[in-house]
Order: sequence, then C-alpha cells, then structure tokens
Amino acid sequence: MKKTILLASLIFIIFDATIPSFAYNETDLEKLKKLNACERCDLSQAYLHGTKLSGANLIYANLYEATLSASDLSGADLSGAKLSKAKLRFANLNEADLSDADLGGADFIGANLSGANLSKTFLSGANLSGVDLRTTNLYEAYLRGANLSGVDLRTTNFSFLDLSGVDLSGANLSDSNFSGANLRGANLSGVDLRTTNLYEADLRGANLSGVDLRTTNFSFLDLSGVNLSGANLRQAELRETDLSATNLREADLRGANLSGANLSGAKYCKTRMPSWEERNDDC
Repeated sequence: MKKTILLASLIFIIFDATIPSFAYNETDLEKLKKLNACERCDLSQAYLHGTKLSGANLIYANLYEATLSASDLSGADLSGAKLSKAKLRFANLNEADLSDADLGGADFIGANLSGANLSKTFLSGANLSGVDLRTTNLYEAYLRGANLSGVDLRTTNFSFLDLSGVDLSGANLSDSNFSGANLRGANLSGVDLRTTNLYEADLRGANLSGVDLRTTNFSFLDLSGVNLSGANLRQAELRETDLSATNLREADLRGANLSGANLSGAKYCKTRMPSWEERNDDC
C-alpha cells in the first residue's frame, strides 16, 4: 500500500513538473490569436512555437521567456517589446522591427534576422551564433557579452557600439566598420580583419589569436594585453601603438612598421620580427 502511494506521488510530481506555469494573460493570448495584434500585452512564458504572426502588432508586449521557436514573425512590430530569455530558435524575423526591444539572454540560433531593425536594442548575453545579420540595423544596439560567433556581419556598421566581451570568433567581418567601437576583452580569434575599419577602436585585452591582420592600420591604438599569438601582422602599420604586455608568440610581424611602438612586457616565442629575424625570449 505504501509503495503504491509512493509511486502515485512520484507520478504526480513528474506529471506536475511537465505542466508549464502560465504567467501570461489568457485574454491577451486569445486576442493575439484572433487579431494578430496585442499592444502592451502580457504574454510572458507563453508557448507560441511555430505560430504564424507575420506582420503582428506586438509593440511593448511582454514576451519574457516566451517560446517562439520556428514562429513566423516576419514584418512584425516588436518595438519596445520585452523578449529577454525568449526562445527564438529558427524563428523568421525577416524585416521585423525590434528597435528598443529587450533581447537580453534571448536564443536566436538559426533565426532569420535579415533586414530586421535592431537599433537601440538591448542584446546583452543574447545567443546569435550562426545568424545572418548582414543587412540589419544595429544603430546604438547594446551587444555587450553577446554570442556572435560564426555570424555573417559583412558590411555591418558597429561604429561606437559597446562590444566588450562579445564572442565574434569565426564571424565574417569583411568590410565592417568598428570605428570607435568598444571591443575590450572581445573574442575575435580566427577572424579576417584585413578590410575592417578599426579606427580608434578599443581593443584592450581582446583575443586576436590567429587573426589575419595583414596591412591593417593599428597606428596610435592601445593594444595592451591583447592576445596576438599566431596572428598574421605582415606589413601591418603599428606606429606609436601600445603593445605592452601583448602576446606575440608565433606572430608574423615581417615588414610591419613598429616605429615608436611600446613593446614593454610583450611575449615572444617563434615570433618573426619586421626585419625577418626570429625572437624566442619567452619560449
């Protein structure tokens, strides 16, 4: 008898754990389904997987922790919406307006954000790995700590954005503009930065290991503490650049201009210097 009661209790606990906790307003949810519009609605934690919401009006809606994976939100107005920690994997957000929205910690893996408006959007900690962001508007977006690894960011304008701690490893950044951007502690390993604009960018403590930086102009920049191990810096312009405490192990500096550069505390091992000799001070 006791075993039967215990088993029944366990079944109830397991079953109860699978029941979603409805935090959303059921009236608001019905309104959205009938009218494809629900301004300032409470849809937090709502399950909307695969829902067709193309062109929906969701201005300032609360979609905190909502499940929107595989949903069609193309052309939807989500400006000012709260989408923090929302599940948006493989969602279609083509041409969607996400301006001024809170997307902190949201999961966008596999989502379509082409042509979306992300201006003034809060994306801190969001997972955007592998997403195509080529034609998105990121003006004044807050991307600190976001995962942008493997993202297609060709020709994207990141000027003066806060990208500190962002993971950009393996991203396509050709012809992107990072002028004045904060890239402190960012992970740029394995990226081709030859045609990017890094004028007055803050790269202190960034990871640039294995990066192709041939002919890149770093003159007068502060690259102190940057990881440049294995980086290709051939013919790079490093005049008056601060390279103090920089990791230059296995870096290729052949033909680079280091006149006036601060190299105090820099680490060398199999480092090929501008005059083609090899330095092994720190092997």
